Amino acid sequence: MGGLFSGSSKTTTNETTDTGPSKFQLPYLQSAFDTAQGNFNSQKDTPWFQGDLYAGMSDAGKADLSTMKSYATGQGLSTANKLSSIGSSLAGFGDKAASALDSLQELSSGDATAENLKAAGAYADNPYISGQIDAVNRDVSRSLAEQTLPGIDRAASGTGNLNSSRAGVAAGIAQRGAEDRMADTAASIRSQAFNNGLSLAQQDRAQKLNAVNSAVSGYTGLAGMGIDSLNAGTAAGYGAFNVLNSANEAERDDRQGQLDADFQEWEGADTRASDLLQRYYDIIGGNQWGTYGTSKGTSKTKSKPSLMQSLTQAASAAAAFA
Repeated sequence: MGGLFSGSSKTTTNETTDTGPSKFQLPYLQSAFDTAQGNFNSQKDTPWFQGDLYAGMSDAGKADLSTMKSYATGQGLSTANKLSSIGSSLAGFGDKAASALDSLQELSSGDATAENLKAAGAYADNPYISGQIDAVNRDVSRSLAEQTLPGIDRAASGTGNLNSSRAGVAAGIAQRGAEDRMADTAASIRSQAFNNGLSLAQQDRAQKLNAVNSAVSGYTGLAGMGIDSLNAGTAAGYGAFNVLNSANEAERDDRQGQLDADFQEWEGADTRASDLLQRYYDIIGGNQWGTYGTSKGTSKTKSKPSLMQSLTQAASAAAAFA
């Protein structure tokens, strides 16, 4: 015999099968079934969830996406193109840097001494220096011809030795002295000019080396800036396209989210009635309420749930529609 909290069992042998709930269970099961049917009838004509299933993008978010796309296709790509254009122009200085390096190598590998001597000799032996020497020696030549030699002749004539060897020797000495003075003057002028030319040639060579070296550094720097600008232009271009892709993906995700929500709403509304019916059937037909018994010729145990077990099971079934 069963109690409030414990059930009972009875073993029989060779009895016919007996199915169905006990008389004790019937009132409670009937109440649970009626409640389940009432819940089903009250909900079967109600619509599926009517609220929003997807928040979607706000107007501000859509405006920001539009701004991003406009910037990317406008100023973003324009900046990338400008950087690339500047980079291409500056990168062209790489060829000039190579040419300047060739010139630097040519200057540094030549015979500097021979070239400096050649330049100094050209500076010392030129029409301008020759004209300067002639101008300086003109007074010596004129003094010899107009003063010294006539003076020797007058002195010899006064003593009766006009064509004597003595007069000739004096004239030769005077003439040799004048020639020596003119030669010394010419040598001094040309020596000074040579030294100046040598100094100027060395300075010119140093200036050329510095200028070419500066050109190499400058062209190399500009070419490097050009390469950096090309890289920056490429990065800016990819950045603009990444912005576009991000904006397009955000818009696609927004549309897909709405489509998913629409499908979920359609699916929920389409299966609403069958879901409710299935839940109702799970209560009244999905369980063998109180079934017990034995098959003929077989020893079986007939069990009855306790009162609390029956109440708990019926309450759980009814709560499925709550």
